[in-house]
Amino acid sequence: MKVEPLKYNITGTAASGIKKAGQTSFTGRCSPLEAASDINMANEIKEFMPSAVKGMKRLSDNMGEIQNIIINALGTGLVAPIFIKWNPLSKTDEDTRTYSAWRQPVSAVLAVATQVGVTIPFNKMIEYRANTGFYDAQYNKTLFQDENFIAKRLKKLYPYATKKQIEAMTKEKMAEQKQNLILMIQNNNVTMSKADGTPVPLSQAKYKELVDSVIQKKIDFENGELKKCNEITIPKKIQRGEYYRTHKDEAKNIFTELSNKLKNTNDPKVIRKQVKQLIKQHKNGDKELLAIFDEILQRRGNKDSELKVAIQAKLDDVLRDIDFHTKFQTAEALKQGVIQFETESRINPINESLNTLNAMKKMIAENKTVGEIEDFLTKTVDTNDKHRLFKFNLSKDVAKKMSDIVKNNLKAHKQITGLIVSFLMLPISCSLLNWCYPRFMDIFFPNLSSKKHPKEIKDLVNKANNHNMEVKS
Repeated sequence: MKVEPLKYNITGTAASGIKKAGQTSFTGRCSPLEAASDINMANEIKEFMPSAVKGMKRLSDNMGEIQNIIINALGTGLVAPIFIKWNPLSKTDEDTRTYSAWRQPVSAVLAVATQVGVTIPFNKMIEYRANTGFYDAQYNKTLFQDENFIAKRLKKLYPYATKKQIEAMTKEKMAEQKQNLILMIQNNNVTMSKADGTPVPLSQAKYKELVDSVIQKKIDFENGELKKCNEITIPKKIQRGEYYRTHKDEAKNIFTELSNKLKNTNDPKVIRKQVKQLIKQHKNGDKELLAIFDEILQRRGNKDSELKVAIQAKLDDVLRDIDFHTKFQTAEALKQGVIQFETESRINPINESLNTLNAMKKMIAENKTVGEIEDFLTKTVDTNDKHRLFKFNLSKDVAKKMSDIVKNNLKAHKQITGLIVSFLMLPISCSLLNWCYPRFMDIFFPNLSSKKHPKEIKDLVNKANNHNMEVKS
């Protein structure tokens, strides 16, 4: 089967060949290579988020055109009628305001019914085409097809298979798909496919750019850690250590007592309460002491047991730091001791990590495969689980980034398509609203319906006409 590389457009052109404004792509200054999540750092940070923040994050991640339509409809149907009905600035009578207010929820229901009813099939069509390879590479999901898509395909192939059998086969297919992608990445031979089965290889230039960006993100992170260590961590530890050195007995007594009390209780809130009392007691004391109290209060846990562990870990750190810093006799000796400790424990490992990462970047330029680069990393790290790159898996991170790029592109594509569909549905929604709203009011609120009060409306029209004639005269 002949490969047609000229059809492989990876610069932001839609499947139909129409350029989409603002669409993300594999290239460009603000490409998804920079926008995609960095080496699973978002997942690591998420572990420290409170439950409410995690919920908002999930809502934000899953927010699409359908959710936007529903949220707007809720605002239209629930909030707007309140302001229309009880508007103190309106000069219209109460029945007119009530009649107008009821138009909003009816309009919201119709908007959801029409726009969502059309948007959902469009989104399903986009996902189906992405999974089958109908689109160009920036929307192509043939290397990481959705679980539901695979399950439906298997169901068609094995119509008499049970639900559990389909689930088992789907998991097996997902694992096989993931392993195949990893092998492609390790061999520098990533090949997608079109809907007709035509292979679409990712060019070596684009592939090298993708791998390089993954390593560069890790380098940027390590450089950030190095800068933070030199400019923030060390100065803060010197300042904190000087407090410990000059207030040895005070600090030792306070935090030893807190630690002992915490060990003898299953209710860490008792310790939090005592810390608050200590803040009041030492409100005019050393600012470092107050800062430590605040750090203890900031410890979180979804359960009392988790909170106890978190506070105990902090107290253990404080007591260990007190023992370390009070060994120094002078401020200068403490400063040099902190710098030496941080250099050995943090700066040297970061520099070692940076040297390894830069060597990996150089290997990319030398056209080494990802598999060869990973072999180099394995030999460098060896069995040292303390090495900062011990858990760094280049091929998996490249696979994730590829998936994120396509996912972000499809999300943008759906949003643009949803906006277009919503705009095209507006005339239909308005016409439908004008047709059904009077009938709705006739059925449920006959006393408010204009159809039930022809004489009153005629009198209002005549009154308005007479008023206009008087003004003209």
